[in-house]
Amino acid sequence: MVIVMPQNARKTLWSVTLLMMFFAIGARAEKQDVTFRAADGFTLKGTFYSAQKPGPGLLLLHQCDGNRLLYDHLATMLNTAGYNVLAFDFRGFGGSQAGEYTDSAAQRQKIMDQMPGDVDAALSFLTSQSTVNPRALGIVAADCAVNQAVHAARRHPAIRTLVLLSGGTDAEGEAYIKDSPKVPILGVASDEDSAAAAATKKLVALSTNSDSQLEMFTNAGHAASIFVKQPDLEPDIVIWFISNLPLAGYGLPPAIK
Repeated sequence: MVIVMPQNARKTLWSVTLLMMFFAIGARAEKQDVTFRAADGFTLKGTFYSAQKPGPGLLLLHQCDGNRLLYDHLATMLNTAGYNVLAFDFRGFGGSQAGEYTDSAAQRQKIMDQMPGDVDAALSFLTSQSTVNPRALGIVAADCAVNQAVHAARRHPAIRTLVLLSGGTDAEGEAYIKDSPKVPILGVASDEDSAAAAATKKLVALSTNSDSQLEMFTNAGHAASIFVKQPDLEPDIVIWFISNLPLAGYGLPPAIK
């Protein structure tokens, strides 16, 4: 289902976000650099932003021309709002360049083949943290990572919502979205980025969740670069998670009560 967010709705979201940030003015992101291993033993590096209290966990997946640092501001905002957040570098990118994975451009297909395992390793690390409720997870993904996010949700039912920036998925991923009415999707793209815009529109159109939304911009760029030209987008994403992955209400496993 496609719902295009109008400008007045965006202004309302921005106002609500400002109010939220006012009440959270004293909060600071508790972040630390972390390492964890994929199933094949490869070491992945990331940054974990702990909410210092039990709550949902969010995984941020970067685009194929960037690294986890693209998400630092968004991760801090989400953390300030009460979420535990993990951003990590896929192998071959950022701090996860080592061994046979040091050239993301030349080794693109080889790296992409390893991405599902890297995502599963990141989810395993995230849900192992004492403050993360493993029953309540969400993902933000951009560009090539959109397909990874959709398939991660297919493999892991605890992933309850997706924010997808400038990307699409394959036929299996499309079938999952169509058959997943309980997973709301926020799709974001810019009109001039025509291929990514079309792919994003298709994802949201396939969704059978009535809360799924499409947020389109003009001349705003691709994936995480949209944050620069559209500063309201990051607060909108915070509000999206507050609405679609609330901080409470799932029942906490005994280990994190």
